[in-house]
Amino acid sequence: MTYTLTLKPGAPGFLRPQRFVLKVEGERIADVEYRPDPGDEVPFPRRERMRFSDIIETSTRICPDSGIAHGLALCHAIEALVETPAPPCAGRLRLAAAELERAASHLTTLAALFRILSLMPLARSCADAATAIRAALAGLTGGNAAAWLRPGGLEREPDAATWTALAGVEPILTRLFALTEQTIARRMLLARTVEIGVISANAATQYGLAGPLARAAGLSADLRRDAPYGAYAELTPELALQEGGDVHARMAVLFLETLEALRLVQRVAQERQDGPVRVRLPETLPASAASAAVEAPRGPLRYHVASDGRQISEVRFQSAPQLDRLLARTVLVNAALDDAALIVVSTDPCDTCLAQLLT
Repeated sequence: MTYTLTLKPGAPGFLRPQRFVLKVEGERIADVEYRPDPGDEVPFPRRERMRFSDIIETSTRICPDSGIAHGLALCHAIEALVETPAPPCAGRLRLAAAELERAASHLTTLAALFRILSLMPLARSCADAATAIRAALAGLTGGNAAAWLRPGGLEREPDAATWTALAGVEPILTRLFALTEQTIARRMLLARTVEIGVISANAATQYGLAGPLARAAGLSADLRRDAPYGAYAELTPELALQEGGDVHARMAVLFLETLEALRLVQRVAQERQDGPVRVRLPETLPASAASAAVEAPRGPLRYHVASDGRQISEVRFQSAPQLDRLLARTVLVNAALDDAALIVVSTDPCDTCLAQLLT
């Protein structure tokens, strides 16, 4: 028997319902029709003379779980334009914010996966940890990334609340380390996720995948190590690499990258660095262009800025490749129908990033 049904997976990065039309033969998916809905938002108006405050505010609100990454990439691009890097102290605090955001994003995706698997205690543990990490991030930034970040550094000096927020990561890391050890090799989890939704290294290379999705397929690229920016030159993360390319490998990478992110934050808290957190930018911008990239939670994120000699006149960004029509067909065709939502959500798709890639 052949029939068609519509899948609307509840991935954390989907702000709009995304429809996957599945043609099913028996209990297996025979074909997939995925027509991504990118929405009609234009992140940056195509107008000249954009003020710093406008573009920083806009960038941090583009993607709900990657606002820090967007703001940082934009700041780095502007700093490259004026050839004025942020001071080391700001670099370390920026790194802490980026890694807290990475950890929270990964845990939110893991919680969604465990809900699909009906492993509710694990889902709650991951969701609770993500909430605690977001609270630490809010303590670091004052709850407003747009007001905290600025080209040339940070808007305010770290205070006691800043260090208290970062120190609060230690007990979260301890709990997550134990949770990871107990979960990754769990027999029931292995049975439901190993050799499910496989993306081979060859396929990952062919589709130009990056970030955790690629590292779960054995590709070792990570901008924090390959092209260190800010404080990553001295606080280099350990690479979380798996070779299975399946749902289990993707879950393992998310867990391991979360632990490493919190270890980096712990180092920032323990190795406090004094000094200024901002520098004054030149009063006159060069009539030129520059770009910069960061490793966002889902992979490389590059910002390009241009100036007309007075103000920023153009802003563009490029996200890591997302789950598109071809990749959806690769991971879903021949898969069991019951695994469809699990496979889609394990790729951690984001329709905000997808919208930019399709425009």
